[in-house]
Amino acid sequence: MFELGTRVAMVDDLVLAERFYAELLGQEIFGSGSVDTRYMLSTDEVLESRRRTGSRGRSNGEADFWVNRPPHSNVTVGEAKVSLYLADHHIQEPPPEQLRGAPRLAISATAAQIARAIEVLVEHELPFEGPVLHAEPCPTAESLYFKDPAGNFLELCRTRDE
Repeated sequence: MFELGTRVAMVDDLVLAERFYAELLGQEIFGSGSVDTRYMLSTDEVLESRRRTGSRGRSNGEADFWVNRPPHSNVTVGEAKVSLYLADHHIQEPPPEQLRGAPRLAISATAAQIARAIEVLVEHELPFEGPVLHAEPCPTAESLYFKDPAGNFLELCRTRDE
């Protein structure tokens, strides 16, 4: 299965999010997961960035996205790439019982991976909804809905042509 593009999730704890995405989702469900890169995870990195750009976060009078990015990590979940950005303000989480919503991060999965996800979510006592079967002509045959530790909505979805 081929994944296009990088998914993005705002999180309130980068280390917890890395463990959830790379280990729980990636390794336990998809058979492979890793933390690929990390940026600005220490006070030293933040201070060095400020020193290089000045206190206003500008370099040579112009915004420099590559220097002023918020702390983040890039992880691999199976074949999918996910960028985890540390939120710079509180983001209201949905109610605990709400497991579906938008925006959501969708990752393609096989029927076996969805079955394995159910086992892993039950084992870790994480609430989920599904699998939900979708009628044709929807290109998605079934979905499994749950949330990450930061409250982001996730969907594992199996396409009809899998």
